[in-house]
Amino acid sequence: MGDQQVTLGGTPAGPSSSVIVTDIHPVIISVSRATDIPGFYMDWFLRRFHEGSIIWKNPYRQNRRQRVLFDKTGAAVFWTKDPGSLLARADEIDDLGIHWYAQVTLNDYEGLGYELRVPLLEKRVRDFQDLSGRLGKERVIWRFDPLLLSDNLSLSSLQERIERLFSLLGPYCERMVFSYIDLRYRGVMRNMKQYGLTDIREFLPDEKLQVAEVLERCAQKYGVLVMACCQELDLRRYGIVPGRCVDDRIFRRIAAQDPEFMGWLERDARKDTGQRAHCTCIVSKDVGEYSTCLHQCRYCYANRSDEMVAGRYLLHRQAINQGIIPESIVPEF
Repeated sequence: MGDQQVTLGGTPAGPSSSVIVTDIHPVIISVSRATDIPGFYMDWFLRRFHEGSIIWKNPYRQNRRQRVLFDKTGAAVFWTKDPGSLLARADEIDDLGIHWYAQVTLNDYEGLGYELRVPLLEKRVRDFQDLSGRLGKERVIWRFDPLLLSDNLSLSSLQERIERLFSLLGPYCERMVFSYIDLRYRGVMRNMKQYGLTDIREFLPDEKLQVAEVLERCAQKYGVLVMACCQELDLRRYGIVPGRCVDDRIFRRIAAQDPEFMGWLERDARKDTGQRAHCTCIVSKDVGEYSTCLHQCRYCYANRSDEMVAGRYLLHRQAINQGIIPESIVPEF
């Protein structure tokens, strides 16, 4: 199907009310870079997958939508800061009949006020370990992302936190992914100023290398491959390789017995040109929505304000509580 001109309320399309909806049939979906679907919207996602589609709203062009149909979907990458939420629904995800693995962001900024509503560190570590036991450590990717410094977090303190997490998570994963915070990224500085966190800063060039040395040492100790997500700096001399978070190499391992999907990987697993310049991910379709994540991470670009997130979440829960499974995370009545 091609583009369709429709209206959200079923009224005739007019110059101000019409939106363009395009049908797409992705083979791999990303669940989700834009929000924590496993943590907050898993009921919605599972129901919508069984229904066969969601509506994805373009955050930059409000009159452009995509109807994401799951009839050809064979794989997914799930992203979360709450590994316990994935662990609790792993059987249901398996029942979808798709190949999947998890990107779990597990930072140690506890006590600093940077991640206000993530579960306690001790619980996240335990859940990560249990999720690794459930899925296999090749399917649970640990992210310490982003790395940051501030008046309250010195370089040496950050390095200690990295080493401590490696001791707890290294035996339970094969990969660790990181990035250095980039305050030029859209929305990051705006949000930090909004919440009075002007003490957070970027790394100096030499500080980046000192962190890379710690990562190299930990990687060798625990046998973990360290990957840098969307980083311009070449760190291969430290054994750190460019990240690929939606990775055909992982899918080749976990889906080796699926000839149809393996054939698609051989033919069509190309670089995702919709991502940042230094991203090496293969093509996928994200099914999330900005300004819907309730973790309240103050460095995050994906939320505009706590008030907007709370309002959108309320709309979502009202729909769910009425037995309505909206086509997108934020319903439009």
